[in-house]
Amino acid sequence: IKPDVVNKLSELLFIVAIYISDVQPSEYFEEREFYEQQSDISEYIHYIKTMGGSDEEIESYPLEKERELLSLIALGDKKGSQRVLNEIFGHIFFSTGGKFEIIKARVLELTVLLSRAALEGGADVEQIFGLNYKFLNEINNYHTIDELAFWLSKIMARFTDCVFNLASAKHVDVMYKAIDYIKRNYMNKITLEEVASHVYLSPSYFSKIFKEEMKVNFNTYLNMVRIEVAKKLLLNDSIDLVDLSNMVGYEDQSYFSKVFKKMTGVSPGKYREARGQIKK
Repeated sequence: IKPDVVNKLSELLFIVAIYISDVQPSEYFEEREFYEQQSDISEYIHYIKTMGGSDEEIESYPLEKERELLSLIALGDKKGSQRVLNEIFGHIFFSTGGKFEIIKARVLELTVLLSRAALEGGADVEQIFGLNYKFLNEINNYHTIDELAFWLSKIMARFTDCVFNLASAKHVDVMYKAIDYIKRNYMNKITLEEVASHVYLSPSYFSKIFKEEMKVNFNTYLNMVRIEVAKKLLLNDSIDLVDLSNMVGYEDQSYFSKVFKKMTGVSPGKYREARGQIKK
């Protein structure tokens, strides 16, 4: 039997077992999420221990990972954000020798950074500030590193939800699946019909609920994702504009430039010259 078939069958068995038991399904899912996160963090710590390099390189804070995390949150990419967050937490644990108070201080710093990333992604200011205040007052309720890691994961998920306010979406499962597909394939020539097929809906119905939930149509959202990635790539002077436009899914550079200027107010070249410091 193929591994993917075994995985699907085990997942089905897990779901059936949950719903015929007396325990609330949310408790099972939360517990599984907790152990999956611990496994991911442990795996990354093992990777750090075995990857080699100087002590300074291993102990230095992974700023590139942090930037990647903030970019993913601003795009509302929960799955990608969780992966990078686990890697950052694993690095913090390893570099601090597991010292709880130091890890706690780093977690506080990350909480503030996560909130700022959500704001940059378009989340409501008052909602984010309210959540930030709530979360910062909760941290003293946790007394183990595992609890801190899981708590930070929940914060990240909540802030990511706020970017497109999916927490109150009627078709949340469909939207998460569609958004995840777009963010993994934006560099290709994807269409509304392709994404609708991925979430098992007709193109017309998918188009309708997408606009209702996201407040923008499919093409506008796809362009938003592509332009956000392009803004990061433009800070790298070694990437030619023609190559860059292809990297984010535009076959025609002139069309890419037109979309970029419409969404940012400046051309890609001007954005690169200003190093992204564009007044809005």
